[in-house]
Amino acid sequence: MAAAARYFCTAGRGLEPFLAREVRARLGATEVEHVVGKVFFTAAAEPAELKELKSGERLFLLLKRRVPLSVCRDKGKMLHEIKRLLTEEPESCLDVIATWRKLCSHKGKKDDVSQENPLPRKRKPEEEINIACKRQKAGQEREVVSEGCQAGAGENCVVSEESDQDYPTDSRAALEGPARSSMEKPIGNEKQNFSFRVSCRCSGAIAKILTSQEIGRAVGIALRKQFGWQADLRAPDLEIFLHLNDVHSVVGIPLFRLPLANREYIKTAGLRSTVAWAMASLAEINVGAFVLDPMCGLGTILLEAAKEWPEACYWGTDTSDSQLEGASVNIKTAGLDDKIELLKASVKECFVSEGLLCCC
Repeated sequence: MAAAARYFCTAGRGLEPFLAREVRARLGATEVEHVVGKVFFTAAAEPAELKELKSGERLFLLLKRRVPLSVCRDKGKMLHEIKRLLTEEPESCLDVIATWRKLCSHKGKKDDVSQENPLPRKRKPEEEINIACKRQKAGQEREVVSEGCQAGAGENCVVSEESDQDYPTDSRAALEGPARSSMEKPIGNEKQNFSFRVSCRCSGAIAKILTSQEIGRAVGIALRKQFGWQADLRAPDLEIFLHLNDVHSVVGIPLFRLPLANREYIKTAGLRSTVAWAMASLAEINVGAFVLDPMCGLGTILLEAAKEWPEACYWGTDTSDSQLEGASVNIKTAGLDDKIELLKASVKECFVSEGLLCCC
């Protein structure tokens, strides 16, 4: 049985109550609290159990959670307060990292650890610089550090600016090249031979004073001085994520490389999988029930329902051939041909008989 740890999971707007209920029911979580966009909880669970969360986006081990930072025009003072989030209690920080290491070393979960990024080839430094220039010219929000920063030389650190949706994105992963697995590269003393990178997202009042790049650089330098770690954008042993806004200051370590919302069995994406799961959960599907989605589209609701509640029969109707074709591919990919039946029909002609649950 895994030791209890404190986590937070991001959620789409409005899905926080669903996620809070799910972590209680699925993980037996305690100290559950939800705010806008996040759910905080304590659970003693293995990575495989944590990965089964259906209404969450990204899962993190919680390093620090504090009240919002006081915003002033003195950048130096603000950066000092931000750095203290990770340096004022170094032993507490190392304890959480030790927990992260145990979770990542869980047998049979090598492909799930957050630091792995198996990509076909490395990009040359010249390519990286060209990509960075193109991104800047295109006005992208995400900032890419220079080649010298990637090498972790001198006072440079590793920083990336995150979007509000996903953390980290495929485009950033492609820039980084193939990463080493923390499973394949054993970590010895935390104060030596330990590589890291910092990802930061800030919004609200603080974003008007400091950029994610400035915050990440300051935190990276502070961590390097505090622990003797080496900055590494390509293949870090550890990633530190900061989210600073007007509600709170949160620091965490991503537990999985890909978002929980990424479903390998969905070939053609339609409705967001987390939303589909939440909608299906509202139907309170029982064993032996017949469930109809009269406007099934690509069948995402039916897929999420059949995966979670397999002891029921599912029907989906739609008037669009292309939507039904996409739904059929998704159903076959998920191996649910025997659970879900698709029909071309108009919702106006559908008659829902007694005992038939309607997920529309």
